Amino acid sequence: HSMCFRHPGFVPIRLIYPIPLIHQPMRALTLSIVLIWLSIASLSAQGRRWNVELSFKKAGITGLCIIDTVEQQPRGTIFNEFGLKMVDFACMPNGKVKLYNLVPMLNKWYIRRVLRHDLQQIVPQLVTRDSLTYENPKRHITYRFKPLKPTEDETER
Repeated sequence: HSMCFRHPGFVPIRLIYPIPLIHQPMRALTLSIVLIWLSIASLSAQGRRWNVELSFKKAGITGLCIIDTVEQQPRGTIFNEFGLKMVDFACMPNGKVKLYNLVPMLNKWYIRRVLRHDLQQIVPQLVTRDSLTYENPKRHITYRFKPLKPTEDETER
């Protein structure tokens, strides 16, 4: 017996780390990079790309929008400037837009409703233009789409 005092209700805590903590962020970063690269690679073969800026009253989001036409229906993704996917969207034959894979920050019913409505107005125009500015005066949101400059690989083709 050791002379160590223990509280009668004391239960020793064993911490279990299946992956060393220092490796978890690196694995998450690597996985994110691979997933983003695969998403861009799969869409960029035929997709059109724009720099996108969403401006709100007190904030803004910048990023990248990629739209591809699959079976004559535009489908797209918006990434933020860090390469994290914000939202996937698809235009249905009836003209409605469906949203998928929203980041938790945007995955609120009232944000989904506004985003869906705005994308229904934006996407049909955007697929026929190089750039577009769309304003939602009721919600004070401005969407700016500017064509993404081609990379060296694309200009060599």
